[in-house]
Amino acid sequence: MSEGSNRAGRLAGKAGVVTGAAAGLGRAVLLEACAEGAAVVAFDRDAEAGEAAVAEVRAAGGTAVFQAGDVSREADCAAAVKRSVAEFGACDILDNNAGVAIELSIEETSEEQIDGILAVNLKGAFFACKHAVRAMREGGGGAIVNTGSIVSVVGDPVLPVYGTTKTGLLGLTRSIAVDYAEDGIRCNAICPGDMLTPMLQRTFDSAPDPAAKRAEMESFYPLKRIADPREAATAVVFLLSEDASFVTGASLVVDGGLTAKCY
Repeated sequence: MSEGSNRAGRLAGKAGVVTGAAAGLGRAVLLEACAEGAAVVAFDRDAEAGEAAVAEVRAAGGTAVFQAGDVSREADCAAAVKRSVAEFGACDILDNNAGVAIELSIEETSEEQIDGILAVNLKGAFFACKHAVRAMREGGGGAIVNTGSIVSVVGDPVLPVYGTTKTGLLGLTRSIAVDYAEDGIRCNAICPGDMLTPMLQRTFDSAPDPAAKRAEMESFYPLKRIADPREAATAVVFLLSEDASFVTGASLVVDGGLTAKCY
């Protein structure tokens, strides 16, 4: 599973939902959270990959169930939260990872493409948060982590719509943090840099020279590499855990120093 399975459970007794749990960072968060003792509803529209991720959790002695659905549909988000309450007795953690992207300039992007990305990246997180905070308030509190991006804080010329949604998530994060603090609910965001996920691998594979494309990307980072998704997942677990009990409304950049550069 991961090295996390050998540590004390920072999320022991916690239960909740991880969206986009079938692949990439969502899958890494699922594995890490369960290794830390959480019981998790793995929510994704890819049933085959989602079930495989849950099977890996169970093989390592963790607790997870798969919930098929699309975050762009509010009813599906509500069902995932309800599944956590019904299956595990609570929904006191939520990690929003489901996301899509296209590389097009603003002039090349159609209304249909804008709507599709907004529906998943921004509305999906909004819907999941909406129903999670209700369950958390009834249960006495909880913690939410939204997945932003380095393009939440800097601009990328070929990711205008993706950057818009990821910047919007920071506003959502701050609003929830101040609105629900007295209910014992914390809300934070992470802003990861490039990670070796299936989405990024497709970008490499589409290049004339995939190895050269990866090397070029890695050269931009002060650490001279891109991240393993688990490196961002451990940051998510920290923010979900009581180790971050006085952290809310914050955005944690996990980017190998990329946005600290001035050249």
